[in-house]
Amino acid sequence: MSMLRVAFGLLVVWTCFAASAWGAADPPEDRVELTTTLRLPAVLGDHMVLQRDKPLPVWGWAEPRAEVRVRFKGQEVSGVADAQGRWSVTLEPVAAGGPYAMDVEAGDERVAFEDVLVGEVWLCSGQSNMDMRLMKVGDADAEVAAATHDRLRLFRVERAVADEPAFDVDAAWAVCRPRDARAFSAVAYFLGEELQRELGVPVGVIHSAYGGTPVEAWTPRRALAANPQTQPVLARQERRERAYAEALAAYELALQVNADLAEGEAPMAVPAEPTSPTVRYRPAGLYHAMIRPLAPYALRGFAWYQGESNVWRAAQYEHILTELIAAWREDWGDPALPFGVVQLPSYAVPPRVPAAAASWPELRESQLRVAQRVSHVGLIVTTDVGDPTDIHPAAKRPVGQRLARWALHAAYGRNLVPTGPLLVGHRVEGDRVILTFDHVGSGLTSRDGDELNGFCVAGPDQKFRWATSVEVLDERTLAVSEAKVPDPRAVRYGWDDYLPWANLANSEGLPASPFRTDDWERVTEDAR
Repeated sequence: MSMLRVAFGLLVVWTCFAASAWGAADPPEDRVELTTTLRLPAVLGDHMVLQRDKPLPVWGWAEPRAEVRVRFKGQEVSGVADAQGRWSVTLEPVAAGGPYAMDVEAGDERVAFEDVLVGEVWLCSGQSNMDMRLMKVGDADAEVAAATHDRLRLFRVERAVADEPAFDVDAAWAVCRPRDARAFSAVAYFLGEELQRELGVPVGVIHSAYGGTPVEAWTPRRALAANPQTQPVLARQERRERAYAEALAAYELALQVNADLAEGEAPMAVPAEPTSPTVRYRPAGLYHAMIRPLAPYALRGFAWYQGESNVWRAAQYEHILTELIAAWREDWGDPALPFGVVQLPSYAVPPRVPAAAASWPELRESQLRVAQRVSHVGLIVTTDVGDPTDIHPAAKRPVGQRLARWALHAAYGRNLVPTGPLLVGHRVEGDRVILTFDHVGSGLTSRDGDELNGFCVAGPDQKFRWATSVEVLDERTLAVSEAKVPDPRAVRYGWDDYLPWANLANSEGLPASPFRTDDWERVTEDAR
């Protein structure tokens, strides 16, 4: 199979950027891929893990009108390629196990996949903290050296951007070994390692992430265009591209004028060459190249770690992330696919950045609100494992393990507390604000053994003061007060970019998400 894929590699690269993807839905009729040979997308290959207990889509390209037969574990299904050579079939669900072989035939051509396992599959995406490799984490040498797991398989998608949905990605499945794990997403690796150990079945982890990218780059244009709250993202990109086109035209004209000057004439001042709008920031560009080609490969759920590039538009982030989740679930044909959101960690944003102390907690708030409002979405709180001087904290094992803990509860029905305490209600009683939490385990506590810290209270003047009294009333309830605020109207907890002093946790040691009880205007409200 590897020889066949190499032979047609150039064809794949050309078509990735020449036509629209297909899988869960047919492509537009005016976009045609020409193919004369049997092949399948990269995500179907040797060493892959197929999702257990779900229908298994298998798709690819062949001679137009050719009959295609797929054989796997006693099943044989067939389909016919359409006029453009596209075909797809679906295998019946299979229990965990392997290794197995899969054969695909069309006429005289045959593709055989070996060492195929059946188990659990997760797609992990986001920006640099998801993309951070295992070789960069704390105790990296030991972690990489220990990364030998026969039943953990890794699929790392190379970074790419496309203006239209691509047909395929540049990637291949690998059996987890140190040489492959070292350049793999650390968070995704730790998630897969923990799930494989806990579930006792094969696990496949897909790493599709790109550092320094905003959420809109991972979201389809159709989703951004459909929501009035997210439409400004497209309008902003259009303004950028229009301004660039105008600046480039002026620059090229200046160059031409200088070239046309007669000998002896004084040259004119040529403006600096304009900078193109950053390609990887383009709305939908990463979705087209790194997400859409993977659908509808059967999987159990998604893990998402992103947000740093959107902190200045934190209020808008809630709406874009909501649209992203719905669109990805639509691509995979399942509106209930679990989606784990890693909340931004602590980080001391340089003071030269305007409104930094407010924008980071507002982004975390948007992540919290999505988790509380959208079904089958979990929040993984990481404020206790940040780094004040590094936006890429090295402590990635706790992040992956907390993702796995949430997944074991949400996707596999384990009786676990999936996350730290989340505020679910509050009321004012005299000079105290009573706070009620969910996900408390056997009770609320401090994660470091000290008195509870990180709470502040405001009255009608909206000026916050540190709470001098935080009392645990019962396993789910706190009372917060401050003597200088006799008429409290709001409480905030952990409301800063860097918050090592905020120590509320549950009995399992999982930290509470930062929150606020007020709905006062946010500094990131204007997202135009």
